[in-house]
Amino acid sequence: MLKLNNKGITLLEAMITILVIMIGILSLAKIFPIAFKIDKTSEQATVAANLAQSGLENLFYLDYDNLTVGTMEVKNRLSNDPSDQFYNYQREILVEYVDETLQTSITDTGLKKLTVNIYWYNQALKIEKNTQVISLISKK
Repeated sequence: MLKLNNKGITLLEAMITILVIMIGILSLAKIFPIAFKIDKTSEQATVAANLAQSGLENLFYLDYDNLTVGTMEVKNRLSNDPSDQFYNYQREILVEYVDETLQTSITDTGLKKLTVNIYWYNQALKIEKNTQVISLISKK
């Protein structure tokens, strides 16, 4: 009867183990750039939502009669300084009359719809993205 010595690992077993570990490490290494892109995209979307909310809150300081119907702010950059974090963001503000069913109206119904659009270019996805905040304001 032949006895086998099982006290150690063979060179083949060691190489297979190293190969499996290397495949795992390389798979994880490919995920990190994707995770960074997702993180940057989420960060930009959060900043845009906060900028839109800020623009809307500024409109609430105006009286109903001081909110001119039409485009209050054309699409333009929030900063002219390229080193500023808001340089890549653009804002547009629209004001419209709406009726009681929230449909756009030509005449003053005592209700205005405020729309704030924020645009930015997403480097990771290579597309322009936007977010929008809408609110209503009524005549007192």
